[in-house]
Amino acid sequence: MKFLIHLFLFSCLPSYLCGQVSLEAHPIRAAEVYFDFGKATIRPEAESKIINLIEAAAQEQRVFIRITAHTDSIGSVVNNLKLSRKRAEVIRTRLLASEIKADSISIELFGESNPAAPNTTDLGRQQNRRATVEVLSFREMITLTGAVLEQDSEQGISATVTIRSKDDNQTLYTDEDGRFQSKVPLGAVIGIDVTAKGYFLASKMLKATPEALRDEFQIQLPRLEKGKAADIDNLYFVSGRDILLESSEPELPKVLKFMQLNDKIKIEIAGHVNVPNQGRIPRSSNHFLLSVMRALVVYNYLLRNGIAEERVSYQGYGNWEMRFPNAQTESQQSANRRVEIKILETEMSTPANNSPSKADTTTGSY
Repeated sequence: MKFLIHLFLFSCLPSYLCGQVSLEAHPIRAAEVYFDFGKATIRPEAESKIINLIEAAAQEQRVFIRITAHTDSIGSVVNNLKLSRKRAEVIRTRLLASEIKADSISIELFGESNPAAPNTTDLGRQQNRRATVEVLSFREMITLTGAVLEQDSEQGISATVTIRSKDDNQTLYTDEDGRFQSKVPLGAVIGIDVTAKGYFLASKMLKATPEALRDEFQIQLPRLEKGKAADIDNLYFVSGRDILLESSEPELPKVLKFMQLNDKIKIEIAGHVNVPNQGRIPRSSNHFLLSVMRALVVYNYLLRNGIAEERVSYQGYGNWEMRFPNAQTESQQSANRRVEIKILETEMSTPANNSPSKADTTTGSY
């Protein structure tokens, strides 16, 4: 269960965040503590569970612990409610002994009214003689409102949106106008991945601040058309090598999902490197070969994960198609070194594109 506490209850928070930020309780860890018949004594085997809960609570700055206590149905309703209170109190006392603050613990008593299993068997009754202990962390959350639009028409698109943060992943679907809304951790760096059938994929990163999210966050997707190309976002390699940085490894499954969603297209993986302020590097150079090998990384991943070989090819372009031939800034150089998805065919039945794929020593291209 997720609790929502309105911001106006916490006057310590900055006033300029009102209307955008809320404080929510998120589950961190939970455990069931079982008791003997008619008893409210913590069993020795439950001690390790309680220690784990205490350790989890110690990692959080704003923590809340909820204890819900239960019994089986043997005995009167009144006595069972009293017994559930004793079970909750014995756990509360144990937590207090570990320096958990009293005002961060809540107790809910159910007696026999909320069984986890039928009370008709010994096993069922044992499952009902329990207390559930949940550790929840209070976090400041901010509302992200976004829209996925077609690049040319700026009309809303039906799309799948995945929002990633350090501690959470959530998948959303846009409404009929292409809009979506979610709550994300305040101040966190989040990734937004968007896929839609018939469109290129997109990945964006941002820091979830009130300034960044004050207005609607828009993502424009180009439609898939023969001859069009788009970068694979956030795909970075070790300098001078064809080894992906660890932070870029999650990008490959996104390309795979794109190919699975658009199962009729044929693509080329195009590799480019940054060698500015000079002419075309020779095909035999290490830099040119590097552009081939980086494209091959994506190509091999797709084939290993079930994409048919006839649907994908790869080619290196060296520095022949730099966006900034005289690049000076890091952003310009970064735009030069990239791996693209190029659409060769939107329907597999259409005659194949004549661009060379893999190593083609006749044309000298890769």
